[in-house]
Amino acid sequence: MTVDTRHPLRPPPPAYEKLLARLAHSGWFCDGTVVCRTLRRKVAGQWVNKGPYYLWTAKRDGKTVCHALSKSQYHAAKQAIAANRQVRDIQEKLQKMTLETILKKVPGVTRRK
Repeated sequence: MTVDTRHPLRPPPPAYEKLLARLAHSGWFCDGTVVCRTLRRKVAGQWVNKGPYYLWTAKRDGKTVCHALSKSQYHAAKQAIAANRQVRDIQEKLQKMTLETILKKVPGVTRRK
């Protein structure tokens, strides 16, 4: 039995290449959520605003992990999380295009109906 070593999906369409180029230039990315919050505390009978406090939260091995951040860490993490969302959107589009191309170009099973 001989196996065809040529890739049946080559060459990728320009739209696919454009998405790959965007993916290659995504920069730093991470998952999770960042929040900036203040707390109201009662100090000596008076309500006082404390903070702001910056937090990063994510799931790791089924557990929620939380880290306190500085203001600059908060802004860097916020950009990385936004980049991560863009990477996921691009990945979803690439996967959809790949499946559509496989179903069109690669010989499949014959349908009965």
